[in-house]
Amino acid sequence: MTTLAALKTILQSEVPAVNSVPTSDQYDQAIKDAVADFSRRCGKVKNSTLPVVSGTATYTLPSDFLQMIELESPFDPEHNVMITSSGIVPFNSITGFEEEVTIQGLSLTIYPTPEYTVSRYFEYKAGWILSGGDFVNLGDAETSVVMIKAKQLAKDKIKNSLASNGSMKYSFGAVSVDKGAALDQLDKDMFKLHGDYVEACKDYNGAVGGAF
Repeated sequence: MTTLAALKTILQSEVPAVNSVPTSDQYDQAIKDAVADFSRRCGKVKNSTLPVVSGTATYTLPSDFLQMIELESPFDPEHNVMITSSGIVPFNSITGFEEEVTIQGLSLTIYPTPEYTVSRYFEYKAGWILSGGDFVNLGDAETSVVMIKAKQLAKDKIKNSLASNGSMKYSFGAVSVDKGAALDQLDKDMFKLHGDYVEACKDYNGAVGGAF
């Protein structure tokens, strides 16, 4: 596990705040958003079982669930029967078996409400989640990619702050400040970081068999 606090310390060192931006909360959010983006791009394929109970329509999915890949059907179309925990249930050869599955967040709903009890195997795309300050199963290989994205997001906070804070050029005593040049450099930095991040995600997926 990798802690949010540890990643925050690294990010603050590699992308120091400018005029107190990013704030402490913004550093935290940059890391959380980076992990979420990495999960979408490089999520792992995992499997589990859905304990379907007769009379129950809605079920809670795993906390790291991102996307359903496949939900096993209890219906055997070859023999036109359903295999349940209580035995084999025959179906009318004309109507057969039909159901609709919807997912909202971590809630899965089956319609019509099941009138059978059976454990159904499913495959899903899983991400990395924050639990008690720790990112579960986020190892060194994942962290190295996540931090590229986090740096891009932190620099974006600095850019937005500078761009919204008055004129592009000003003088303070003998010191002349050109915010336009600073913004241009931030744009270049973020463009490079984004490219590095995309390539790192591709490398990660190729190395560990991640996203599908």
